Amino acid sequence: MDRLKNCELEHVTPEEVGLDSSAVTAFLNEINEKKLGLQSFTVVRHDKVCAQGFYAPYNAQSPHVLYSMSKSVVSTAVGFAISEGLISLDDRVASFFPDYVMSKRPFNRMVTVRMLLTMHSDKLITVLEEKGNADWISNFMNATFLLPPNTKFNYISENSFMLSAIVTKVTGMSVIDYLYPRMFEPLGIEKPFWESDGAGNNAGGWGLYMKSEDVAKFFLPYIHNGKWIDGTQLIPEIWVKEATRKQVNSVRDGYIDNMVGYGYQFWRNPIANSYRADGLFGQRCFMFPEYDALVVLNCGEAEDYKVMKVFWKYFPECFKYEPLPENKEAYSQMLDTISSCAVEELEPTPRNKELEEQISGRLIKCKSSEFVSVITITITQMLYNKPGEINSIRFNFHDDALEFYWREKDYENTLYAGMDGEYRVSEITLGDLHYHTYSKASWQEDGSLKLWIRPIETAHVRKFTFVFYDENKVKIINEMTPRLEDLVVYYMTFTGHPIRGEITEDVIKEAVKVLGLPIVEPDFKGKFVDEEEKEN
Repeated sequence: MDRLKNCELEHVTPEEVGLDSSAVTAFLNEINEKKLGLQSFTVVRHDKVCAQGFYAPYNAQSPHVLYSMSKSVVSTAVGFAISEGLISLDDRVASFFPDYVMSKRPFNRMVTVRMLLTMHSDKLITVLEEKGNADWISNFMNATFLLPPNTKFNYISENSFMLSAIVTKVTGMSVIDYLYPRMFEPLGIEKPFWESDGAGNNAGGWGLYMKSEDVAKFFLPYIHNGKWIDGTQLIPEIWVKEATRKQVNSVRDGYIDNMVGYGYQFWRNPIANSYRADGLFGQRCFMFPEYDALVVLNCGEAEDYKVMKVFWKYFPECFKYEPLPENKEAYSQMLDTISSCAVEELEPTPRNKELEEQISGRLIKCKSSEFVSVITITITQMLYNKPGEINSIRFNFHDDALEFYWREKDYENTLYAGMDGEYRVSEITLGDLHYHTYSKASWQEDGSLKLWIRPIETAHVRKFTFVFYDENKVKIINEMTPRLEDLVVYYMTFTGHPIRGEITEDVIKEAVKVLGLPIVEPDFKGKFVDEEEKEN
């Protein structure tokens, strides 16, 4: 399909499409007061962008990790493949992969495409499943079953990966390439990056990166029975209806958002006749056909149900059915609020020239866990080509910035961090990942050095604190926001093991043990080495 002539969304004021600017301002004010980690939002009404904002340094030009929102995209690809007669809902998954031994897991012969779509394969796969240099299809086939297939809703991302692998099997193309002429190219969306396994199968259930407005354009046909603004049928109408209606009961986790049913890789909303694509840390696209509206959120909030609670307070009731009178004051206030939105920043401090002279240019050899990376474990754990295990670092201090070199396994990168209160932007590559980092550094009164690294395509900021002691030794305090601890609390609730009472370090450790997770992203140490040790 050729590129659609009117594939770019028009931008208008909220009032022009029946949305009071003050409602957007109130929503943002409450999010900000509660410090809930919103990073960007895009509101579309009557096919026009009427409100949009990015928390600096996030911006409209940078793609953002979608986490499990990716599932709704792979669902779209499955819909096309079914409409083109390449697969059917009742096809057996095993029939697409006859080369894999089936005798160990006879239940494998029962799993269908439909069961993958509705999270009913009932495979027992945890987040510990090793993805690095592994055969992901084999891992799925060899995984044990929690229950016989089609017994219970059991949310695992590997179901979505298998859908991706099936689409690739029958089309000879990755999902991203298959969707390009059907969705991305017609809508003027540059081909996104999607993480893959070693055989070229896109991850399916995770690992897709898209710009906020591109996400809005991709899902906009879903509120119009599959049609684009000009009436062009993009997504098969029958697929839109089936994928977004309640197909099965969903998880009973105490949060109403997840209790109202699941379609084919789409969640149903507590608002009637609406649904959403959903991802970790608050990546969401809400679709409201009856309001002719759609809202995209990108967040870095571990307890993302808190964002949902605020969202439902204002949306979709803020959408009125008629245009509103122009309100320059409310509109101006909304714009001022948006322009002031920014993520947590590291404040500049006086330079420590004496210590800078002592450590600048010297190599520090480190001993760290295989899980220690500049990138969050929630991304690296699901990669085929894994970075991690930082083994050396070096500082070089300049007039207004820190030059920071580090090595993870065989991946070497250098970035710059502003020491004058301003971000420095660098490009880094770790395995298949290519990110732009926005970084700042500052000395602390106790002589430690803080370095915050925010890969803008992710939802996270890495916070290193370097403590220099005993002449040639350094301790690296390793933190990540959103915190892993908060994610564990949320995940325990999601999987039916809610934590009661005060959240202490011991409680977190016990929760991690119950989930079968390793203690990840720990602190680590290093020591300065001389030239002879460098060679060795």
